[in-house]
Amino acid sequence: MGAAVVTNYLMKKTTFLIGSIALLGYTAPAQDTAQSETKIDKSEVELVYNHYIQDGNRSAVTGGIGTEALTVYGPAVNIKRSRNKNALSFNVGTDIITSASIDNIDIIKSSASYTDIHAYTYGILEHALRKDLTIYGGMGFSVESDYFSYSGRIGFTKEDTKRQRTYHADLQVFNDDLRWGRINESYFKAETLIYPAELRYKEWYDVYKRYSYNLKLGVTQIINKRNVFGIYPELTYQQGLLSTPFHRIYFSDGSLAVEQLPESRLKAALALKWNSFSGGRVVLKNTVNGYTDDFGIHALALENETAIKLNREVTLLPNARIYFQKGSPYFKPYKEHISSERFYTSDYDLATFTSYNLGLGFRYNPFKYLGKTFLFNGMTLRYNYYQRSNGLSAHILSAAFQTTMFRKMKS
Repeated sequence: MGAAVVTNYLMKKTTFLIGSIALLGYTAPAQDTAQSETKIDKSEVELVYNHYIQDGNRSAVTGGIGTEALTVYGPAVNIKRSRNKNALSFNVGTDIITSASIDNIDIIKSSASYTDIHAYTYGILEHALRKDLTIYGGMGFSVESDYFSYSGRIGFTKEDTKRQRTYHADLQVFNDDLRWGRINESYFKAETLIYPAELRYKEWYDVYKRYSYNLKLGVTQIINKRNVFGIYPELTYQQGLLSTPFHRIYFSDGSLAVEQLPESRLKAALALKWNSFSGGRVVLKNTVNGYTDDFGIHALALENETAIKLNREVTLLPNARIYFQKGSPYFKPYKEHISSERFYTSDYDLATFTSYNLGLGFRYNPFKYLGKTFLFNGMTLRYNYYQRSNGLSAHILSAAFQTTMFRKMKS
């Protein structure tokens, strides 16, 4: 079904499970001691809708063949409340996933598609210890029919004395339970791992949980008035059930099994970002991402988003990304594995491929007051087309609307 593509899409659009500390691209500024005693109590609200449509013919559910068609409908709301040195961010959303290939887990042809619901929420509390130092922590959870996750996050952001350099550290911990049944009306509790119908004669795994530990670091340096450079290393360790229970494997001898992958995985990534202000109307945001893991996957991505300011209120956002991946030795296509192998998968997310992502966005920021305490910040509309060399393609549409409500308070 292109699970990695869907997961990346969900994480990117609303920062799935824990999300980003700055939900609306806003960080509460420190209060100036020279100000009067008037403080601002500010609430920011962002309404988001995302629509994802995918197609392909290499579903891991049916051993690397068959439809990967799915559609995701994703409404969400982000709220951030700022007061004095504190800010509380809260996000809640749902993804309605319609997938033709999930119907093949049971080999039931009674419906054209199968619908699942993924719901998530999280909260993050920020506190400015000083003008140059902010700490934060948060918790969240996510649930769907065959998945439940709860998570925690802590981190800090610090500027140097000249405010030319910013340091960032972020630690996330995830506890995932992959048993099915929580939102099934006959159970409403975790029951069992869900295997393909013809393979339920035994338990294929002796674990049902997955633990992930993710450390992100970052340094951003202002080079001059026109250029900002950043470096962002990331390290992730996972342990537990890393296989997908309903992914079939068809061996060359005609036998059948479920996917088997190691129960631990170490990932390392490094991103280099360079933002360049080219004249008064154009900003170039360039990113180079490198990735490697002990599953044998190595990848490189080159990305650019250009902001072209047409006037004070309207900005165009063309973007492009190309991604190269060397696949894992655990991967082989349909009926090319041999049954004596220890690890095997026919999930094309772990294969060798090249992908392209092209898109265009439109941002409208009028910053108009619709009342004495209600500000319409603006809206952003985006469309992206995604294409992989192994046949997977996707269309991604998104819309976001931002508002701010505030009131003055006397300390």
